[in-house]
Amino acid sequence: MTALAVLAAKLAAIFFKVGLFTLGGGLAIIALVRQEVLSRGWLSPGEFSDILGIAQSTPGPIGVNAATFTGYRVFANAGSGMWFALAASLLSTVAVTLPSVVGAGVGGAWFERHRNGVFTVSVFGVLRPCVSGFVCAVGADLAVECCRVASVEPALLLKICDGVFFSLAAWAGFSSRISPVWVLFASALAGVLSR
Repeated sequence: MTALAVLAAKLAAIFFKVGLFTLGGGLAIIALVRQEVLSRGWLSPGEFSDILGIAQSTPGPIGVNAATFTGYRVFANAGSGMWFALAASLLSTVAVTLPSVVGAGVGGAWFERHRNGVFTVSVFGVLRPCVSGFVCAVGADLAVECCRVASVEPALLLKICDGVFFSLAAWAGFSSRISPVWVLFASALAGVLSR
């Protein structure tokens, strides 16, 4: 097998595993994708942060978008051509979504019948804090990474302004009285004005 075929098989296996063992939605999937991709040296932490930003800003679920862009970037970094990178992004997308599609088709009817059962309620009672922990861990890692990247900038005032904007946006996002659309608009405007 060629090196690209081996890389494609590893990529498909990893994203299938991620799709199979991750519960809790797109944000929960990021922790496992980040760990798998960074531990293999396929992407740098900065590249993964960039992919996360792109995945969040494009339409669709963040976990699927992250898999798509990661597959493309891994093959592009390996020196393959654009068509191989596009095929790798499609392969990653199919691999990460396949377990969910099969699981919904096979287990969807069972789940609807047993949604309020003791076992189901108990399992989801355990999974909710675990998923929250995964999301918080990724958030903390990304915050540290952003601080590390921002520390290269000499303008301390700019970093302080970014921290203030982040704090205000976080407060507004958690407030039920302010629409997320206004938070996004105000954050974009503040970012443009501060530069």
